[in-house]
Amino acid sequence: MTLDKLIENFRQRKLQVDLLQMELTQNKEGSTAIVYTGKGYIRQTEDDVLTFKLYADEAKNTNMAASFNSWNDIVPGQVYDESAYYTLRAIASDGETWAAEQVLPQCDWLGWHDKPVVYGKLNSCVRGVPPKEPRGLALHFFERTDLPCLINEANFSAQGCTFQVTKDDEGFVVRAKSEQALPAYFDTRVEEALRFLLAQSVVARARVQGMQVDLTSATQRSLRTRLGPPISRGSEAFMNSSWQLFDSYLGYILRETKSPYWNTCSNHLHNALEASANSMDAWAIGLGVAVEGVVGLLPYALPKEQKAKMKELQKFITKQVNESETHKESGNRIQGLVAGLTAVRAIDRMVWLTQQGGTESAYVDAWKSLRNRGVHPTTGKTDIASLDYQKYIDELHKVGVLLYHIVFHLIGYCGPFTDYGGRGFPERPYPFPQALPAVAEAPRTLTGDSAAAAGTSQRTMLDCVQAKIARLLSKLRQVLFGQPRRPA
Repeated sequence: MTLDKLIENFRQRKLQVDLLQMELTQNKEGSTAIVYTGKGYIRQTEDDVLTFKLYADEAKNTNMAASFNSWNDIVPGQVYDESAYYTLRAIASDGETWAAEQVLPQCDWLGWHDKPVVYGKLNSCVRGVPPKEPRGLALHFFERTDLPCLINEANFSAQGCTFQVTKDDEGFVVRAKSEQALPAYFDTRVEEALRFLLAQSVVARARVQGMQVDLTSATQRSLRTRLGPPISRGSEAFMNSSWQLFDSYLGYILRETKSPYWNTCSNHLHNALEASANSMDAWAIGLGVAVEGVVGLLPYALPKEQKAKMKELQKFITKQVNESETHKESGNRIQGLVAGLTAVRAIDRMVWLTQQGGTESAYVDAWKSLRNRGVHPTTGKTDIASLDYQKYIDELHKVGVLLYHIVFHLIGYCGPFTDYGGRGFPERPYPFPQALPAVAEAPRTLTGDSAAAAGTSQRTMLDCVQAKIARLLSKLRQVLFGQPRRPA
């Protein structure tokens, strides 16, 4: 079967491969590993899942009784041990080799036959052998999406590769070529960059390198998400600047990721996207936590002088408590409380990002409001039925934009983006002009001309530190002297 025919059959859910030789081997060292050999096939179901069946003519190190007793080794709530998985190796009727890993087989033992029929699902399977130094890659996506290309095709360069993207009514294909060997796990990095660009959980169902093709079963995911892409579809910037953004993100994750798994930033973006498919509250919590995770990737640390002062304050407070006969029993607890003085909080990083022109204080305010309401709920203060849902939706949009601002700064992107925090979702340039060292931390009353000029209150970095110390001293009073009594 030709490569094009194989992929077309897989796309139409009609794949079937007859296998003349199959060997299913347990992932276990030594001579006691279970091995099944025989003939069979790989077949694609109507639900778009790859399956296999092996008619065993030999079963090594197992029998009907041992197979049935193996179910007793399964412990509810415990992940499968590596020895529970098998590796499949096979030769098809056309001579091509096939392989699959992490297989969990099941066996049907027929009473009139001493050899089982082994079957199961495959997460993926591979035909052929990969090239030693791959210089080309083709990723086939079997899903509809809006892509930034004219007449169903786009050609551009990114990270030393030439890319061609073609689409039709049922999916699209991304092809990349390079004069040098492609980086390790390049296919995963391209998929990550596409997910970020499109704000869509696209999955490459067929990956081709040289004469090797890797086929992946369909997986469950949200049908509709509400987090918009960094550049809104249909805009002029979507057509003109999207591949520039793709290039910037691809370069970042290639530099920062050496494992076969997703980059940490991609993982947080995925969580934010999938959370937006659920209720508004779930979206708010998932989005707020994702922002906190991504902002932790910013290369920011407390200034040395400020950190030294905070350490001196830590020593002073712990010394005073430990030397007090009345309060020294609370020394360990106090030490834990003051340890946070030298830690860099998410809000500290956002203060710094605002000063660098990487975001605006209104978006930081929205994040604080959204996250605190969802992650630190208080009873009896706010009736959920009385919420201003227009404000709630505005905050969701602003926090989504804040998430993208942080990513833009991480990857070094300069260009247009869609500001979902503004009415009509206007297009704006990134980054912003560098701001004064200020960001909103908490409401503060302004009077006269200053209130009219500021509109909203802002606090400097020094104010943030002072507020942190004030909160800490309040906690210390509670620990040392207990809660103050309220007047009757």
